[in-house]
Amino acid sequence: MVDVFIERGDQLSESRKLMKDYPEYTSALALVSIHCAIAFNDALLVKLTGKHEIDTDHMVAVKRTKKQCTSKKIPATGIRHLEDLLRAKTRVSYSDERTTFETANRLAVASERFEAWVRPLMKH
Repeated sequence: MVDVFIERGDQLSESRKLMKDYPEYTSALALVSIHCAIAFNDALLVKLTGKHEIDTDHMVAVKRTKKQCTSKKIPATGIRHLEDLLRAKTRVSYSDERTTFETANRLAVASERFEAWVRPLMKH
């Protein structure tokens, strides 16, 4: 099951890289960045817990990740990037306001940083 989420994260990560320099894909870049981090967090949670729990509130998954990191003595420094991305999710997904290219790039950077934090943890 971890492989499914890693594959999803990898594909979204590659998509994010392809769109990053193109303002005409601003909304897509923001959404892909957010969902990339969600996929990698799902992979990490399955790796740490052995199970996949579905909850429509992604902040619940953040709490689970923090709890697992604490119990396994893993520095949880990357989680703040996921929190930033998830705080933007509703606005980016459902707001009637346009997402700026600056905001999309900020979310892309947060997604890249979260991914960089998760990848080494997947090897343990």
